[in-house]
Amino acid sequence: MAALVLRPGCSLDGSALFQHVEQLLPPYAWPRFLRLQERLEMTETFKQQKVRLAQEGFDPTAVPDPLFLLDEGSKAYVPLGPAQWERVLDGSLRI
Repeated sequence: MAALVLRPGCSLDGSALFQHVEQLLPPYAWPRFLRLQERLEMTETFKQQKVRLAQEGFDPTAVPDPLFLLDEGSKAYVPLGPAQWERVLDGSLRI
């Protein structure tokens, strides 16, 4: 998962981001999940709080931030909702 902070007034273009990631990273390094945040949480020593984000996971019912899922079929990052979450859990949606 990657946590992103968008510039004010900007929105996420899932297909353009997929193309960018596809050009710059090998497939094994593509983030499978994205989490949009208002700002990145930092520790007292100005490090990102990755442990807390990892503990919260990617359950859309438990995470307050918008979540996106890499959909290789449509070559885009798409919103992760309860339906996709259930498909990930039961294995019918490969990530």
